Amino acid sequence: MPGWNIHLEAGVRLAKKLKFSASKRREFLLGCLLPDINNGYINRVKVTKPHHSTHYAYNQKSSLNFYADHKKAINQKIPIYLGYLFHLYTDGYFNYDFFRTIKHSPLGEGKDHDAKLKIKHHDFWIYDLNFRHCLGIKSLSEAKALATAANQISAIEIIPEDILDVERILAGGELNKNLIQEKYLFYTKDRLDTLLDDMIKNFSQDYLGEKNA
Repeated sequence: MPGWNIHLEAGVRLAKKLKFSASKRREFLLGCLLPDINNGYINRVKVTKPHHSTHYAYNQKSSLNFYADHKKAINQKIPIYLGYLFHLYTDGYFNYDFFRTIKHSPLGEGKDHDAKLKIKHHDFWIYDLNFRHCLGIKSLSEAKALATAANQISAIEIIPEDILDVERILAGGELNKNLIQEKYLFYTKDRLDTLLDDMIKNFSQDYLGEKNA
């Protein structure tokens, strides 16, 4: 999956297009991370939930599953729901591109699914190092408001302290530091830049009605 800074980079760009207020922007950006938080892979979350549950992965298209369950809120552009959908869409878009292209590459020959996953994670996490973002939370009261918004989604169960821990991780630049000197194995930065741009454009067309985005 793409890392948190990739999700936030995409979210910052889309939030600018949507002209969200400061509070709605924070809520939207939290939504861009929300499917991962209860998984507990990075942050010290109070309640852990399985990846397939928070990512609505009960058949092929996680983003379509989430949209089917929350269509009204998404069409109203309620920030937490729209950000959540954008996270799932981003995951799907990046993952599809990787598995579609590596099967035609010599790098993928003879490798099983787990070996390919390691290549994918390695390159996505290196790309993540190109960006540095925070949610912009400045107080416990803001974290409480965000937790209330997040818990409207039944797959999620977080407390304000979980959100503050996420902000601490982002502000501290703790993500993927062990890969700073590493090189891409499969992608290039230019290719991933194009992939990110195309993903945002396609999401805008698919869910925001921007046919010429």
